[in-house]
Amino acid sequence: MIKQNSFVTRFTYPLHDGVIESFKKNGNLIVSGANGHTSKALVALDFIENADGLPKTFLWITDNCIERDIIHKELERLGGVNAISVDAPMYSSDAFAQKEGVFNGQRCDAINISRFLSKIVSKVNNFIIVPYYFLMKSFPAPGVIKGGVFKITSGEEVDMVKTFERLIDIGYEVGDDMQTLKQGQYFKSGGNMTVWPINSESLVNIEIDFDKIGKINLLKPVVCENEKSVNFVEIYPIILSGYTVSITDYIDKSTFVIEDELDVPDDFFDEYNEMSNSLFGDNQYLKFTPFHEDTSNHSRLHYLSITKYRDTFEFTTDLRDKRESGWQILIFTKNKDELRNIFNEHKLDFSDKVDVFDKNVGRITFVDVAREDNFPYAFQNPTLKLALITDKEISIIRDAKKKAISQKVILDFLTGLKPGDFVVHADHGIAKFLGLDQKTIEGITREYLVLGYAENDKLFVPIDQSDKVSKYIGSSDLMPKLTRLGSVEWTNITNKVKKETESIAKELLQLYASRRVAHGIKFKIDDEAQARFEEKFPYEATPGQIKAFEEVKKKMESPEPMDLLVCGDVGFGKTEVAMRAAFKAVRSGKQVALISPITILADQHYRSFTKRMDEFGVRIDMLSRFKTKKEQDVIVKKLEKGEIDIVIGTHRLLQPDIKFKNLGLLVVDEEQRFGVKQKEALKKLRTEMDILVLTATPIPRTLNIALNKLRDIVTITTPPPGRLPVITEVRQFSMTLIREAILAEVKRGGQMYFLHNRVQTIDGMADKLRSLVPEARFIVSHGKLNSDELEERIIDFKDHKYDVLVTSTIIENGIDLASANTLIVNHAEKFGLSQLYQLRGRVGRSRTQAYAYFMYHGQRLPLDAKRRLKAIVEASDLGSGFQIAMKDLEIRGAGDILGVNQHGVVNVVGVSLFIRMLNKAVEDLKAGRTTDNKDEIPEVSVELPLTAFIPDNYIVSSKDKINIYQRMSAADTLQYVGEIKDDVVEEYGQLPREVLNLFKIIELKLYAKQAGIVNLKTENMHGGKQEIVLYMSDKVKAGNIASLLNYNPKWQISGSKLRVLIKDLGMDWPEELKECLIKLGKVLLSAATGADVANPPVQSKPEVQNSKQIPSTNSGI
Repeated sequence: MIKQNSFVTRFTYPLHDGVIESFKKNGNLIVSGANGHTSKALVALDFIENADGLPKTFLWITDNCIERDIIHKELERLGGVNAISVDAPMYSSDAFAQKEGVFNGQRCDAINISRFLSKIVSKVNNFIIVPYYFLMKSFPAPGVIKGGVFKITSGEEVDMVKTFERLIDIGYEVGDDMQTLKQGQYFKSGGNMTVWPINSESLVNIEIDFDKIGKINLLKPVVCENEKSVNFVEIYPIILSGYTVSITDYIDKSTFVIEDELDVPDDFFDEYNEMSNSLFGDNQYLKFTPFHEDTSNHSRLHYLSITKYRDTFEFTTDLRDKRESGWQILIFTKNKDELRNIFNEHKLDFSDKVDVFDKNVGRITFVDVAREDNFPYAFQNPTLKLALITDKEISIIRDAKKKAISQKVILDFLTGLKPGDFVVHADHGIAKFLGLDQKTIEGITREYLVLGYAENDKLFVPIDQSDKVSKYIGSSDLMPKLTRLGSVEWTNITNKVKKETESIAKELLQLYASRRVAHGIKFKIDDEAQARFEEKFPYEATPGQIKAFEEVKKKMESPEPMDLLVCGDVGFGKTEVAMRAAFKAVRSGKQVALISPITILADQHYRSFTKRMDEFGVRIDMLSRFKTKKEQDVIVKKLEKGEIDIVIGTHRLLQPDIKFKNLGLLVVDEEQRFGVKQKEALKKLRTEMDILVLTATPIPRTLNIALNKLRDIVTITTPPPGRLPVITEVRQFSMTLIREAILAEVKRGGQMYFLHNRVQTIDGMADKLRSLVPEARFIVSHGKLNSDELEERIIDFKDHKYDVLVTSTIIENGIDLASANTLIVNHAEKFGLSQLYQLRGRVGRSRTQAYAYFMYHGQRLPLDAKRRLKAIVEASDLGSGFQIAMKDLEIRGAGDILGVNQHGVVNVVGVSLFIRMLNKAVEDLKAGRTTDNKDEIPEVSVELPLTAFIPDNYIVSSKDKINIYQRMSAADTLQYVGEIKDDVVEEYGQLPREVLNLFKIIELKLYAKQAGIVNLKTENMHGGKQEIVLYMSDKVKAGNIASLLNYNPKWQISGSKLRVLIKDLGMDWPEELKECLIKLGKVLLSAATGADVANPPVQSKPEVQNSKQIPSTNSGI
C-alpha cells in the first residue's frame, strides 16, 4: 500500500491521532478543516498507515477531473501509492445526458474506460479515484470485462486465424507497424505477432513456431527494446457497447470510500444522494467537508493556507518563531543554494537531509525538488505545529529575476479552466469548455481547446490562439446563453459592447489626462517635525508599510498630481500611511480632507488622528451626522477660513456648501462603498488635488485601471508581527454553540460581535441571547438608531461596559477594538464573500487568537453560498484580501461591480472580454488609432507541418498546460517569448521536440505579423511536394519584396501571395523561414509604415481557421 521510506512514513508518530481514535470509536468519519490537496492526501495516508483493520481497496470520489488528477499525484508523491483514474471526455460533468454510454465511435474513450475497469477487476491498484458524476454513468458489467480476457501462454498450441479473430472480437485493431503501435492494436510480421494490451505499459511480442506459441517478450513502446520474457500474457478487452451497470457494481463492501468536498449541482443532487447513501450504507468511509458538521463522528482539523512571503525579514522571522515553538517546517525547493545563503546570513539553522520527523524537536528541513510541477500544495497547521512551504510561497526567490511583462494583461482570476466551465471566445462567443484534445493528421500532432456551442457545434481552438478564450463571468443568477456559431448574433453583441467601452475609455482618459497636464502641488520634503511624528508610531513598521510610505512621499513631492491606490488587508496599517501623508500635507501649509463611507468609520479615523497628532498642534475636526446643525455650520466656516487643518467626515464633505481655503490632499477610504452620486463628485475632485485611496478589497475595475497605468497602486502585504490568522468555522445555526462561544470569550476577559442584519428583529435576537447567556452583558447597535444614541452605545461598548455587541453590518468598516476577538455572523449564507471577509477583519486585531463563526440556516446550503463560505474558510491566512476580491467576482458574477451603466453589456459578453475590450479601447485612444481598426494589420494564422504541443509526460496538469498555452499565445514580443521559454525550462526541465516546435511557431507568428503577413501555411502540389505560402495583407505591396528575392530567389510572387517549396528552404526550414520573414519585415514595414524595427510589440491576436471544423490537415497548430 504505502511504500517504505516514502514521505509519510518518515513521521515517527501519527499526525492525526484524534482523527484515528474517532474513527475507531464510530466506524466512519467526517473531517473538516483539511484545506488543500496535499493536506487531504496526508490525512488519508496517515489514516491508512496508523488505523488498524482497514480494507485494502480505497475509492476516492472527487468533485471533477482536475481534482482527481491532483489527488492522484499527491498520493503518489507523499505515499508512493499506485492509484488509478480514467480520462474520458465524453464522461465529463456536462455530459449527464449520455448516461447509457453510447460512444458513437469514440474509441479512445472506450479504451480508457476499459483499461480503467481492467485494473479494478485485476486488483493491481489499491486506490481508485473518480469524479462523483462517474457514479451516475453506465459501464460494462464486470463479467463482460472478466469474460473477455484473452490469455496466451508460452508452449500452448494455437490457431492463428482464430487468434486474430479473437483479438478483433475483443475490440483490437490492426496497426501499421511495431514502432507506431498504440494500445488496443496488434501487428503481424513474419512469424511474430506484436500486440499492445490496454492493461499493459509494454508491447507484447509473441513468437509463433508453426502452430505453437514460442517466447513471449515484453518490449518498450516505439523503440521496441526487449524488457523481459514472461510465460503468459492476459489481454483485456475493449468494450465498445453494452454499458448497463454502475461503477458501484465494481465496488464490494470491503472497499473504503473517501468523499472529497463535493459541489453537486442541484439538478443532480437527489440522484447522487441516492447513489451515495447506498454506497456509504454498506462501506466504511471518510468524508472531507469544508464545514463543521454536528455529528458524533466529526473531527475538526486546522490546516491553513500560507500567503506568499514578500521579503526576507518576514520570511526568516516567521520561520524562526515557528521553529523555536517546536514546529516541523519542510521547504520544498529547487533553489537550495539561495535558501542556504539566506539562512546563513540570518543565522537560522536548517537541515538539508530528509530524515525522520520528531514532534518534540522544532526543525527546518530542505527537500530537493527537480521540477516545479512536483511541488506539493503549501499549508500550515498550528495544532500539529507542521508547515509545508515551497518556492512558490517565497517571493524573494521567485521574483529574483525580473520578468518581462506582456503588454496584454492576463488576469489570473479568469484562468484555471476546467471541463464544464462556461467560457467566452473573443471572436465566436459564449461556449462550454469541453477540455483539451490532441489530433494526429498525416503524422502531424497538435492540441486544441474544444469548445461546445449551441446546437451541439464544436470549435477546435488551436493552442496558439488560446488567449482568446477566457472563463465567462457574468451574473450568477442567470445561465449564459450559448452562441450559435456562424451567426451574426455575436458580431452584433460585440459591436454594441465596443461602443460602450469606447465611451468609457474616453471618459477615463479625459479624467487622467487632465490630471497629467494639471499643475499639481509639490509638497515639501520631510522636515524634523515629520521625522518626530513618524518616530511616535507605537509599532514597528512592516516592510510593506515602509514601501507604501516611500511611494506616497515620492508622489507627493512630485509636481504631477497624485492619484494613488493603497491596497492592504484589514489591519495591515493603511491608516498610518494616510496619517503620514496628511501630516506631510499640513507641514506644507495645505488642508486635508478624509472621507469615509459611514459615520462610525469617520469617527474611528477622527479618534485615531486626534490621538496621534494632538501634541503636534494639528487642528482636526469631524463633519458628520454626529454633529448638530449648528456645529456643522461652525466647521464649514472654519474650513473656508483655513482654521482647520484636517477634516474627517462622510459624504457630507462632498456637499456644495463645503469650501476649503487651501485643500491639497483628499484621502478616500473604501471608495467602492460610495454611491453613484458620491463617486461622480469624487471624480470631479480628482483633477484638482492629490488623491490617496485606501482599500482592503480592490474591485476588478480598480485593479485593471491600476495595471494599465491609468492609476498608480501600492500594496501592503506584510502582516504586523505577532498577528495570528483568525480561526474560522462555518456551522449550522446552533444556540448551544453560541452560548459556548460567548462564555469562552467572556471568561478570557474579551468582547465579541454578534451580527444579525435584520433591524426589524435585532432587538428580539438580543433578548434571546440575554436569556441564553445571562452571564454576559449585551448592547444593540444598528443604522436606524439616531446618531447620538448610536454613538453613545458604540462608545460604551468600546469602554467595555458590555461584553457582546449585537449589531447590523454597521460595524463592517467601523470599529477597531483589540479586545473584541470573537465574531458570530447569523445567516452567513446571505452575505457576499468580500463582505464576510471585511466582517471577519473586525476581530483578530491584536496578538490574541481570534475566532469567527459563520452560521447558516437550513439543512443544505445553496451551491453559491457554499462556495463563498468555503472560500472564506480557505482564505484564513493573513493578507488574503486580493484573492478574496477575485474569488468573490468569480462566485457572484460581474453584477454592478463595473458600475450601474455597464451591468447589461458586461453580462452579455462576460467580465473578462469586457475588460479586454475596454483595455483595447484605451490603448487605441492613447496611441491615436482610430477605433475602426482600419490601420491595423489583420491577425496572423499559422498552418505549418510541425508537431507542436505540450506532451502529457512533460506537463501532467491540464490546468498548467492551459496556463502556459495562454501565456504563449498572448506573447507580443520575442523577449516575452524568451522569458516564457526560460520559465518553462526552469519549472519543467529541458524542452521536448514538440514544445520546441510550439515556440518556433509562436516566434514565426510574431515575425509574420511584423512582415505584414496574415496567413502562413503549407499547400500540397502535384507530385506530393509541399510549398509554403505567405498571404500578404493589403497594407503592403508585392513590389516591396525585392530584398527578399535577393536573399532567396527561390521565392515566387503570385498576386498577393509569396510561394516557395519547403525543400528549397533546406533541412532546417523553420529557421530559414524565420530569416526570410525578417528580411521581408524590414522591407514591408519600412514601406508601409516608415519603420524599420526588428522586434516591435505585436498587438493583435491569431484567428481560428474554421468555425465548425478542425483546421486543415497540414496545419502545425
